[in-house]
Amino acid sequence: MRLYPRDASTASVVHGGVRYEAAEDGGFDFPGDASDALHALHLRGEPMWETAIERQRRLIAEEAARRADPRTLLDAVEKLVAQAEAQASAPKAPAKAAAAK
Repeated sequence: MRLYPRDASTASVVHGGVRYEAAEDGGFDFPGDASDALHALHLRGEPMWETAIERQRRLIAEEAARRADPRTLLDAVEKLVAQAEAQASAPKAPAKAAAAK
């Protein structure tokens, strides 16, 4: 079963004397017994490994929570306003019509 580490810096794992390397997407393909053992590992009540479905659900929930946070929305709007103001106050290039004279 493919498992994903909650710590994204994990590049290789040794389990049962076998070294497993992360795939391009960061997941590890473990045989059944190894995946069951690793999936059961928790640290301070949080799982250390998750399946693709668990990972997807967690990422969606984190994104929804981030978007629901009023402070995050306000920060995004402030950045957009600052960018618009910077573009409005930037010197403008001469128009092509003026150059054609």
